[in-house]
This record gives sequence, structure tokens and C-alpha cells, in this order.
Amino acid sequence: MNTGTVRHYLKREDGNVTVFSIFMGVLILVITGASVDLMRLESTRVALQSTMDRAVIAAADLDQTQDPSTVVEDYLNKASMSGALNGVSVETALNARTVSANGSTDLDTFFMRMSGWDTLTAPALSTADERIANVEISLVLDISGSMRHNERMTRMKPAAQDFVRKVMSDESSGVTTLNLVPFAGHVNPGDTLFDFFRGERPKLKKGNNGWGNGDQDAPGGSLCNNNAENADEALLSPECGNAPVGADAAATIPLVTTFFPEWPNAIETVMFYFDTDEDDVYNRAHKVTNIPVNAPRDADHFFRGLVAYLMAQDSELSSPGQFLGMSIEGGWAKDTKYFQVKGDQNMEDSDIGPSKHKGKFPGNTYDYAGVDIVHWTDSYVSPNIELVAAEGGANTSADTTTGADSDQNINMPSSCVEIYDNEFMTTAMPLSDDYVPHFMFWEIDREVMQWGWCPGEDATIQYYSADRQFLVDYIGDMPMYDGTGLPYGMKYALALLDPGNRDEVSFLITEGLVDSRFEGRPIDWNDTETEKYIVLMTDGQTTDQYRPNDPKAAINSEVELNNQGSGTYHNFSVKSNNISNLLAQCELAKELGVTVFTIAFETNASATNDMKACASSVSHFFHVQGEEISDAFDMVARQINNLRLIQ
Repeated sequence: MNTGTVRHYLKREDGNVTVFSIFMGVLILVITGASVDLMRLESTRVALQSTMDRAVIAAADLDQTQDPSTVVEDYLNKASMSGALNGVSVETALNARTVSANGSTDLDTFFMRMSGWDTLTAPALSTADERIANVEISLVLDISGSMRHNERMTRMKPAAQDFVRKVMSDESSGVTTLNLVPFAGHVNPGDTLFDFFRGERPKLKKGNNGWGNGDQDAPGGSLCNNNAENADEALLSPECGNAPVGADAAATIPLVTTFFPEWPNAIETVMFYFDTDEDDVYNRAHKVTNIPVNAPRDADHFFRGLVAYLMAQDSELSSPGQFLGMSIEGGWAKDTKYFQVKGDQNMEDSDIGPSKHKGKFPGNTYDYAGVDIVHWTDSYVSPNIELVAAEGGANTSADTTTGADSDQNINMPSSCVEIYDNEFMTTAMPLSDDYVPHFMFWEIDREVMQWGWCPGEDATIQYYSADRQFLVDYIGDMPMYDGTGLPYGMKYALALLDPGNRDEVSFLITEGLVDSRFEGRPIDWNDTETEKYIVLMTDGQTTDQYRPNDPKAAINSEVELNNQGSGTYHNFSVKSNNISNLLAQCELAKELGVTVFTIAFETNASATNDMKACASSVSHFFHVQGEEISDAFDMVARQINNLRLIQ
């Protein structure tokens, strides 16, 4: 080709666009293909990272019993990513576990290989830990009578027990404490703390302790006493029950002083109450059952023999003065009444006191037929020590009462302290020394409930416990009582997290009710290593607070206030005021950094709104039905256990 031809082709421009288009097409293909490869890489990385996140969370769970490395490997194997795991690191402490995992996977490229990138690597790094710092929990449980409906109590108990098992694992021992706060109409802080609050128990009513002379009423309006001139004459009077009754040998035992009336029906069971710590409040109780229908209906014929027998069986009972009194159950309505013996002032009239014949009690059950009443009666010694000694020696079977100036406490079956409106503006323990009377307001269901607006000593606060099994068992044994005193439950729950109340904890430690390793609790509000929680569960609306006009009337132990008629009780605090007190405590808790969980269990709209307002946030509130209560407690437990993904 000559020079002219070459020069001709070099000058021509009609092929330039085609060449440019080829280069641009190749470039666009490379860039577009690279985007596809990069999208494939990101999808693979996200899948690997997500799988590894789930794996380390499961492995870090302190409830996980398998080896953490094995758990991580298993997660990746099941996701067909077994080759992607490079390593697992595990750090375990007494109350914490941290699991880290890293890995990568190579992805063959489709388009980027045209640029020299044959493979791309998708990395993943994940770390999770579960650590239990110092944790203080107040678990507040509704044991009101409405919990008997729709199997609520039956469902609540195992759910709460599982919650305790989850938040109080072996790894949390020593760092997690739980205050169990059962509530009905009020909250019972227990006999020991009641005394610490300077609680003043009511005294036995004073009255005429002498015999009648036919012209005046004797104590209790006893026909026997009114017709007899003196004790010697009464011994000869058939009206005092000295004539044999039926075939029971106990009926032949002479009566000296009558503490019990003729029971209108056959007596079925009797419960004897004893005090071993000298505060006139029972802490031992023994039940005698299977009393034959032909046994005397006047318990004065047989109670002395049974008391002497029971004291001989119980090594904790050593002094006659430990015997306080007895309650009787019998009749189609299963009515129960309590009768004081030690320091009694009203003879055969009933008294305020315990009448617990069902459920768990601090003692044993004995069969009436197994006791030789006549034999043991000779061993009986009156608990009224001073006058027994004055009448002729410690072993006399004569039973007399203490003088009219007696300061004998009523054998109260519970220990609630009144809490007044201004106290709900603080986090202090109760400040008054007023006791809450023993009464019911709504009609009792005797098959499942115990008598009392204030729960008895079988449903008291359990303080700063680290004993998981004890709490599980205690929850399982809790009976139901009357009323729904939500503000009182919340008041105690928050007070037990307040470091200003350490004196109470120190006192409980000295009394052996709290482990000494928890001296110094509650921990300071602002402690960065401590988390405080309240878990409040209820099935009902906060109620009015009723009180009997005569708090010492024995009828309050036998007839519900609502059935006594108008003029027998008053409204101590109306419902709206009680709701305000509840929410005031909830706000205080949130201001102080306490996380408040609330569980509304089959509640109405009004109660549901109260529980929602009380919770730390909407996510801390649960409204559940039926079996859902187990899920609610489980979710709360998992949040408290503080499982966190930290990278």
C-alpha cells in the first residue's frame, strides 16, 4: 500500500463511534456485572452475620448447658455454612458468659473476574454476652379472692415459679436477690418486721372475770355462770356440762372454768395455737381431726387433755404459758371461731384470733382417737401462770383467767401496718404503729380462701432471698385472702429497693431472716453495677379500703363486714384515692431508675389502663389471658437476665 493510501485512511473519521461504542459496552458490562457480584457478596455476608449473631446469642445464654463452641458450630452447620467458621472464643465468669465468633466465606465472581477478581470474601464477626450484675427484684403477686375464678391462681403460681427459677439461676447466686410481696386487701410484712415498726397489737377486752350471783350477767353471758353462786357450786351444776354426754369418756371430766360454748353442731376439727417467742402471737399450731359425732360439743370437756398431749409431742413447747387458745370448726357451713384461753376476759364468747383449718400451718395433724383425754387432762397446766400458782401449785388442773388489768395481746393471725396517704409520696417503709384489724369484707369462699383482709402469716413478704427453691415452694403454698390493695403492694416493693431502708434489712439479718452476705442492701440508686426491677401482677381493680368501726369485735373474725349491715364499717380510703397512691409510687419508681414491669391478668379496661400507666413503658406492660400469663413472666425474666448483643 502506497503512502497516499495510508494517508487517506488516517484522515477518515467515519469508524470512530463504533470503536468508542465497543469500549463503552465492555465498561458498562464490567460495572453492571460487578454490581451483581457485590450484591451477591452482601447477601452472603448478611446471611453469615445473621446466623453467627443467633449462634453466639444462644451460646452466651447462661441457661445453655451445651458447650458454647459446639452451639455456634451447630448453628452454622444447620445453615450449610460449616466451612465459614474460623474460630470461637468463650469467656466465663461466675455471673457472666461472653462468646465471640469470627468467620468468612469466599464467593466466586461472575463478572469481576474480567477485572482480575476471581473471588470475593464475606467476613463476619459477632460477640454476645449475658451477664448478671447486682440485681434487686421485687415480685408483687395478687392473692386476692378473685384469683380463684377461671383458674387464675392455678395458672399464676407455676408461671411465677418459673420466673423465679429463671432469674435466680445458680450463676446469679449472691448477686440477685428477690423480695416476694404477696398482697390482698393489704400486705403483711410479717410478725418480725411488724415489731420493728413498733406495731401495737390490740389488747384483750377487759371484763368481769368473777362468777355471777344470779343477779348479774357473767362474762360471755354464760347460763352456767349466771346460775352459779361460785366455782364450787358450778362444779355441781349440770348446766355447766358436768353431766356425762354421750359415750365419750371426756364428758365425765369435771369442768372448772368454761372457755367454750356448746357448739351447735358436731365439732369436726380443732386447732390449737402456741407462742414460743413471747409476743402472744402464735407461731406453732397443731390440728386435731376425726372428732367423733358423739364427742362432747362443749370443748371444755376435752381441750385440756389435748393441750397436754400436744405439748408432750412437740419439743418446741415447754412452758404452759405458750398455749394461747383454740379454734373450732364444725357444721354444714364449716364455720370457724377462735377462743382465747391465756388471759381470756370474756369466757365462752369468741375472740379475735386465727381460725385457719385448711392449707399449710406450722405444726402437725393428730387423730382425736389416738389421745387418752382422761389420762392427759391430769397433766394439763393452765397458761395463766400467776393465778394457777396462787391457787395451789403448778400442776393443778384448775383453769383461771388473768386479772382485769391484763395487757395480754390479742392472738392476731396477721401483722399488717396501716399506711397513710402522705406516705405514698415517699419510698420509706411504713411510718405508723397502727395495726390493720382482722376482718373480711366480701363473702368468703371457704374452700379456697383464708379469712382476712390482711393476709395471714402464711402469705407474708419474703425479704432479700437468694433461696430459689424456698421461694418456689412458698409461692406454691400461698392461699387467697380478701381485697385488692395494689398501692400497698407497690409501696413495699419500692421501699425494699430504697437504700434508705437498710436498717430494716440489717434487723432482718440479725433475726436470721436474711442472709448476712446481703448486709448493705438495698444498693445505692445510682450504682452502675446494679439493676432494680419491680414486677407487679394483678387480676383486679384497686378496691376501696374498708375498716370495721369496732376493730376489736370478735364478730369481725366470723362475719364478713358486708354481711354485718350498715353502721358496722367505714371506708378508710376510697378507690380513686388508692389508685392515685398506686400511680404515685409507680412514678417514684421510674424517676429513681427502677424498671417496672406490670402484668394485667384478665383485668377490666380500667385496671388495664392503671397497669399500663404504672409500667416503665408500653413494652414493659403485658395484658394476658389464660395460659398467656406464663409467656408474660417468661418474657420479663429474659429481659431481666439482660442478654445483650454487644457487637
